Amino acid sequence: MTSSETKNSGTLASYLDIIKTPSIQVLLLGTGFLLMMLFVYMGVLTTFDDALFNVISEAGNVSGWKEDALRDITALGSNTTLIFVTISVAGALAMAGEKKKALTFLVAVAVGIATTFLLKAGIDRPRPPLPMQDVGVYTQSFPSAHATLSTLVYFYIAYLLTYFTHNASVKVWIYLAATFLVFCIGLSRILLGVHWPSDIIAGWFGGGSMAAFCFYIIKWKRKLRIKDEG
Repeated sequence: MTSSETKNSGTLASYLDIIKTPSIQVLLLGTGFLLMMLFVYMGVLTTFDDALFNVISEAGNVSGWKEDALRDITALGSNTTLIFVTISVAGALAMAGEKKKALTFLVAVAVGIATTFLLKAGIDRPRPPLPMQDVGVYTQSFPSAHATLSTLVYFYIAYLLTYFTHNASVKVWIYLAATFLVFCIGLSRILLGVHWPSDIIAGWFGGGSMAAFCFYIIKWKRKLRIKDEG
């Protein structure tokens, strides 16, 4: 490897280290969410949403086992499922002596739910007009609660799972699995015809920023503990 290649590799590694910093992730993802919210409010994304929604949602007009699979995937991001998962994981953390992580998780999900539904009411964006399936929806469209909360919950769990291994490949696999799951849940909402694409993208940004903030809190508390012990 030449000196220039070594330098470029070192520069790339430095950038990756910066991006992996929780505080930077909060900033980047939070900014992405705010921009999406601004663009939706200004109507900038209307053409994008209409075009992409028409392409994707038609694929959701299915029946039989495909319809069942679609409903199963979207159910993994439902409030009921995510609340159950959150309470179960928080309970396990508390019993394992990780009460601060459990409390951080519970508070983050509670704040996430409250924030998401307050934003829905405040922005008051209408749902797409014709759902592909008979799916009950009772709130406004932006942001997607399924996308927001599934990103927060499943990435927090992925973060916890990485504590059990020092193998970089395993850590990457865990995060890829979480990413794939969250992507499928978000996509299912468009396929079912109940969300605009920008609702989902904003939800990913919003949920990601909340998860990153949790990671920041955990890292900050760990530094304080190490400092006190020192």
